[in-house]
Amino acid sequence: MGLFLQMLTVFVTMVSLQGWLPLGCLEEERIALLHLKDALNYPNGTSLPSWIKGDAHCCDWESIICDSSTGRVTELDLEGVRDRELGDWYLNASLFLPFQQLNGLYLTANRIAGLVEKKGGYEQSRLSNLEYLDLGINGFDNSILSYVERLSSLKSLYLNYNRLEGLIDLKDSLSSLERLDLSGNNINKLVASTGGYELTKSSNLEHLDLGYNRFDNSILSFVEGISSLKSLYLDYNRVEGLIDLKESLSGLELLGLNGNNINKLIASRGPSSLSTLWLENITTYGRK
Repeated sequence: MGLFLQMLTVFVTMVSLQGWLPLGCLEEERIALLHLKDALNYPNGTSLPSWIKGDAHCCDWESIICDSSTGRVTELDLEGVRDRELGDWYLNASLFLPFQQLNGLYLTANRIAGLVEKKGGYEQSRLSNLEYLDLGINGFDNSILSYVERLSSLKSLYLNYNRLEGLIDLKDSLSSLERLDLSGNNINKLVASTGGYELTKSSNLEHLDLGYNRFDNSILSFVEGISSLKSLYLDYNRVEGLIDLKESLSGLELLGLNGNNINKLIASRGPSSLSTLWLENITTYGRK
């Protein structure tokens, strides 16, 4: 009899949980996923076929990871899901509001030209758990920065191979970043207007990729203020002449300088921890 009561208790608990977490995912988020699918497929795409309206098991759908205890979506891997033949489009950022526990969002290679937000209804703070955002290989211009700056929990941000250009201002709202990829754009200058270089000195940034842009030697003054840097890529820019790796980059472990016009590289009390150096056509590398 005791065993029967225990089994009955377990059964009732499972039924109760299924009432709270409808067969493994929240109804609010299941509906939001279907709206997101419609947006990705507009006007006549066929992506994400496992996201079926009548299926309540949304945590089992492709490209989705859920928290096993809360049933909430924690990761959306939507890399390249939109049919490229559908052309450029604008994504409604408000579609992600229901995913309050979202930690990782991958939107790489979907021909997104920009984000739009529901007028008067966007609450950026609801994405307070978002730490990883990949928007690489799309069509974003500089306006995307005003969106990502409000995501104060971000640790990794990928904006590589988009349409960013000119001067990029990394404000203090991005001071939590540990990894930033801006490669493959048309950027020629970085600044940190709020707090100036004090921002970079207090930064958590460890990995910075600025390859395939239009930076000249002035970028060195900026990165020298980021004492937390461990890897720095400046490949295929307009850095030239003599390059001095100074003491402020003492923690650097990897440095990429390929495809520039450097003729001499020295290290005046520079990075003693440097283990990987990628460069071409350098005549000298040593210490003063």
